[in-house]
Amino acid sequence: MDFELDAGQRAWLAEVREFLAEHTTPALKAEIVEHGLEYQGGEVSAFRRKIGERGWFGLNWPKEYGGLGLTAMHQHLLMSEFEYAGVPGPDLTVTSVAPMIMRHGTEQNKKEFLPPIARGEIVCAVGYSEPNAGTDLASLRTRAVRDGDEWVINGSKIWNSGAQRSTHEWLCVRTDPEAPRHRGISVIMVGIDSPGIEIRPLYAWSGYRTNETFFNDVRVPATNLVGEVNMGWTYITGALDLERGALTNAGDLRRALNDLVALAAMPLRDGSVPAFDPAFRRRLAQADADVEVATLMGYEAASLLDGGSIPTIEVSVEKIFTSELRQRIADLALDLLGPDGLIAYRGPGAPLGGFFERLYRVSPLMRFGGGTNEVLRDVIAQRGHGMPSYGR
Repeated sequence: MDFELDAGQRAWLAEVREFLAEHTTPALKAEIVEHGLEYQGGEVSAFRRKIGERGWFGLNWPKEYGGLGLTAMHQHLLMSEFEYAGVPGPDLTVTSVAPMIMRHGTEQNKKEFLPPIARGEIVCAVGYSEPNAGTDLASLRTRAVRDGDEWVINGSKIWNSGAQRSTHEWLCVRTDPEAPRHRGISVIMVGIDSPGIEIRPLYAWSGYRTNETFFNDVRVPATNLVGEVNMGWTYITGALDLERGALTNAGDLRRALNDLVALAAMPLRDGSVPAFDPAFRRRLAQADADVEVATLMGYEAASLLDGGSIPTIEVSVEKIFTSELRQRIADLALDLLGPDGLIAYRGPGAPLGGFFERLYRVSPLMRFGGGTNEVLRDVIAQRGHGMPSYGR
């Protein structure tokens, strides 16, 4: 294994960093601090348009679908740099939905949806979980019934993050209630502005907004079915594997640790400097080594994608490792900062504007987003080591 980037990859990093240096403006950073990614029509939207103009949303897609024909490693390096900079890059529409359309969609699916996704004009919310179908997704009840040239959809989704700022739902529905649970499921692209859709906000402990979304006799063209009817489970599991890879990029971990190292070199209220404490230095060193491991895990997953396979075990291991590392870095920061670390995000006098206080509250989300770590440990045991499923 070659652990170093080659000359072409280093040149790509330089290009991405030059773009970020030019376009990561104080106004963009201020809007992200104030609104996260939720405010539409402002600096975030303008920044996304600049990414789309460069073709970077589809940079590793085939050119016939609006892409640049580069590699998964190019995309991985771009996302890592964007996360380090704290600005929005390619989302799950690009990293999870589009690859499944490319692999399994009809020709009409590809022509209708992929070029606008590449331009940043289509943004999808991922409609999986329901009030009675979360980890056990195959229990979903949202129905789609064929009526002539349309599908009629009824049901609801929960934890439907981003629906309020998306153009479409990548919607998991039951199309054959008589089939075995995993066999009667399909995926349909549904426009958010379709009559009969209602979006209600739900707020997490971190302040992050997600949603509950209701579908009441929502009609969409029959051609919006992705791929084949009743084959959706394959598309969903593939998209989830890609989602875990996208969620586990180590760029934000490296930024958080670098900021923490800088804080450790500054005197605390009692005059002590944490960086001079051997025990604390050892904890920092371990975290630094772990971030390097996470970085290499990301390279491995990107290399597998470039080899033509969708990594399952590898991204499950990576997702567990990075999500729990994120929590350890937050814990380490609060141990360093003491009571000052509890000052609320953006509160007066909060170190780094309360970044680590917010990271502490946000970190639990990553342990269950894209599949809970407990379930993923079962996936690793079963698919990676041939162990029986729980209860068998």
